Amino acid sequence: MNAQTVSGAHAAVRAQVPYWVAVLTPEERTFGSRRTDSRIDAVYSSVVTSTRTQWAGHENPSSTTLLAVLAATIGAWQSDRCRGCASGALIDIESTTGSHFPVRLPTSGHADSLTEEVRRRVAAAPNGGADFATARRDPDSPALARKSGAQIAFRSGPVQSISDDNDPLTHSLTVCCDVTAIDGVTLVDTEFRWNSRIFTRADVDDFERFWEKTLSAFVR
Repeated sequence: MNAQTVSGAHAAVRAQVPYWVAVLTPEERTFGSRRTDSRIDAVYSSVVTSTRTQWAGHENPSSTTLLAVLAATIGAWQSDRCRGCASGALIDIESTTGSHFPVRLPTSGHADSLTEEVRRRVAAAPNGGADFATARRDPDSPALARKSGAQIAFRSGPVQSISDDNDPLTHSLTVCCDVTAIDGVTLVDTEFRWNSRIFTRADVDDFERFWEKTLSAFVR
């Protein structure tokens, strides 16, 4: 790769910075008692809970649908605690390269319209979100580097194993959904990884209750 090509690629990434700054503005309210800090919170600081929910729809839920369910669940959980946020929920999702990028999603609305808006906002990410990490590390983009990232992460597919309990914990909550079928019955298996230092058991129980209630509301 020659210098001109590298310069062009760098310019293309820098051009995305205003978009990412806008996505991360305004800063979210704290999700839990404080933000997770990767300098002091590690995987061993977390606990994992799971749910298995029957999906009675004619078609299996897509990753977009499940992401919309998560956004709506966050909205319901926060409203229940009188901590609703008009600017929506900020969620990290995976790009095609496996890196995370943030999307700011609405947290209320009819299931169909909410799912469509989630699809639109995910599709709006420049280059599928693959350049976010590079843009954030760019020393010429201090405005983006100063922004706080998402506190919640989402992924769709089989749960990935974590190799080292001492790895830094990067999110307060990570939600992983996998759609399976057993004897012709479609199930949504969901794993929640919580930072146990910032959530109570009541927080966890209430969130899972809202998740299952919201999931059933999206069945079509």
